[in-house]
Amino acid sequence: MKRLLVVRRPQRREVLIASAVLVAVAASGVTGYMLAGGGVAEQSASADNSGRKILYWYDPMIPAERHPGPGKSSMGMELIPKYADEGAQGGVTVSPAMMQNLGMRLARVETRDLAPTVRSVGRIEFDERLLYEVQTLTPGFVESLAVRAEGEPVAAGRAVAQVYSPELLAAQNEYKALLQARSVASASLRGAARSRLRLLGMPEAMVRRLERGGAPQRNYPVVARASGVVMKIGSRPGAQVSLGQSVVTIQGLSRVLVIADVPEASLAGVNRGQPAEITFPAYPGEVRKGVVDYVFPSLDPQTRTARVRITLANPGLRLKSGMFANVTLQGTGGMAVVVPSEAVIDTGRRRVVIVRRDDAFIPAEVTIGRDVGEWTQILAGVRPGEQVVASGQFLIDSEASLSGIVDRLAANQPRPAQLVTTRGQVFSLNADNNQVTIKHEAVPQLGWPAMTMTFKVERPAMLRGLKRGADVRFTFGAKPQGRDYVIKSVQLDGGQ
Repeated sequence: MKRLLVVRRPQRREVLIASAVLVAVAASGVTGYMLAGGGVAEQSASADNSGRKILYWYDPMIPAERHPGPGKSSMGMELIPKYADEGAQGGVTVSPAMMQNLGMRLARVETRDLAPTVRSVGRIEFDERLLYEVQTLTPGFVESLAVRAEGEPVAAGRAVAQVYSPELLAAQNEYKALLQARSVASASLRGAARSRLRLLGMPEAMVRRLERGGAPQRNYPVVARASGVVMKIGSRPGAQVSLGQSVVTIQGLSRVLVIADVPEASLAGVNRGQPAEITFPAYPGEVRKGVVDYVFPSLDPQTRTARVRITLANPGLRLKSGMFANVTLQGTGGMAVVVPSEAVIDTGRRRVVIVRRDDAFIPAEVTIGRDVGEWTQILAGVRPGEQVVASGQFLIDSEASLSGIVDRLAANQPRPAQLVTTRGQVFSLNADNNQVTIKHEAVPQLGWPAMTMTFKVERPAMLRGLKRGADVRFTFGAKPQGRDYVIKSVQLDGGQ
């Protein structure tokens, strides 16, 4: 009859007991060591040449594996000594040399502007505020036109057309006659006649020429008031023009608009006056700076984007209408306490950073906010100016766990207030005092029987929609605030 060799696998409970013993040994400083062969030996603590007491030797990559003397770990790494004075009450101490060997990097807790950055695509458009109409101030006929096609450049002060106006010619002859008259009465008439010429659009240079003895001019020039390009020609040579009629339309190019399409979800971080950086595929490496000067009031229902306007100067007229632009809007979210995101250890139950305090490294539980780029906002747990470990913190965290520091940290953390949920029926309401009386079911968590009692509500608005006899499901704090139990949430109960 064959005998079977049965190897019994260790049960989970035995493994847990062994782990607990190991942690207890590490925390209490007992000089028991785990040998490479798996056995446990006892040895008195020794000292090195500096007189510092050595508790044991270990591999930082395997902090749970401890040896009685120097050598190599199970991973083949050189062992380092664990000194008695490194087991500080408040944390774990690490020598500068060991910090360098472990590749530890420290970073300071900073206060930074964690404003969100919004990136979008835009396009260049003409600034319609620089759109000018070149008009006549008197009826007449276009004798000649200096520009014959749209898109032609026009400089400020250039005559774009010559217009013949019978009315203006008659006014010139009248003024010429008054200039030759020497009577006192003609002096006042001359002033009125001169003003009439200017109102009819006659340039000042032509008026002075007439006063110096020049002959009346059949045509007068229509002059562009600003530089730009011709967008539209309103009258051709030989055409009749009336008072105020546009001869040409000129678009100024000294500045342009960048119209960016911002997604609806990012609108909360976009405001007037917000800094912006603009780059152009046409000019790689060139960055323009501007500010948001207008957010359009409507949203595109198809793309769910809103238009944002940025005004840019256009020296050299390099920016053309229709060009694409990449727009980066720097948000204005306010200052916040931050640490590098890599410094935060998420254990699943809590979030911890390793803080350097009094030459020791201590795990500190933190409350985090939002992540922006490589930074994480810290709402509580550390202060600006403190140093945290940005790399290599997992080794310290493992050592701290063996020393019981993390467990002590968790034990000292205040527990959140307990909440209790139950059902009941509204007995009465007192809106003036923000109170509601409910006939509720038994509450086993608190040892309460079914009874009728009065609760405070956290917000007056929670009483809206409630009436006497309504079935409700409500949640309240397990401990009274002052003399009242406070309802945190309440809703009508359908009986499910």
